[in-house]
Amino acid sequence: MENKLAILVVEDDLRIGRLLENNLRLGDTYLVDWETSAAAAQRAVRQRRAHERTPYSVVFLDLGLPDRDGLDLIPWFRTQSADQVIIVVSARGNEADKIQAFQLGADDYLTKPFHYGELMARLQAHLRRVHVTTNEGAIVRGEWRLDDSRRVLVIGEREILLTNKEYQLMRILLRNCGTIVPSKRILNAIWGHTHEEHTHYVRIYVQRLREKIESDASLPQFLLTELGIGYRLVVPDFTEKQSKTSRD
Repeated sequence: MENKLAILVVEDDLRIGRLLENNLRLGDTYLVDWETSAAAAQRAVRQRRAHERTPYSVVFLDLGLPDRDGLDLIPWFRTQSADQVIIVVSARGNEADKIQAFQLGADDYLTKPFHYGELMARLQAHLRRVHVTTNEGAIVRGEWRLDDSRRVLVIGEREILLTNKEYQLMRILLRNCGTIVPSKRILNAIWGHTHEEHTHYVRIYVQRLREKIESDASLPQFLLTELGIGYRLVVPDFTEKQSKTSRD
């Protein structure tokens, strides 16, 4: 049985790929596979599954792959494991690519050229947050229950599978159900202080959550925007009881 955290590097630049592979293997903490194309990366994932090995916990993904745009791989990786941390590492630094990557399910985006120390700091921050949130226990608000062991939001009889970032966002909102949570607080809690200027990260993941929990994401009833401040989650029965108690 593997006791190392498995990382997949998908990078066709041999210098960068070798740098990541060699440095990540230092300290014997991570098991690292490096592939140079989309097809090879998908094959590596399937082989792990065929041999009943745990899925990759982290994927470092370049976008400029020789056989396919790396953006196309993000949803595919998400179908393989909702728990993976997907960090895009790309020379494409324009805002449109970053937004699209997050909309498709990426957890972070690092633009080349990058400092290896920053890459490792981001990796370790993501892994710390995953570890903390998976050991905090379930949150129950009315008919809503956030199951930390399975990364599932249960609403009545409905189960909704969440990715890492969706799960972390829902945990913050559900814990503060009925009250406004400032966008900057969400950003710092999930992505850290190095991303303070990237407020669109929060908007993108709020929209992803709405698409999963709302009957019409364009007319949200549960996850509400408080203009210029942040967001508020309304769980009907729980929020009504909470308001009545505060009035009494």
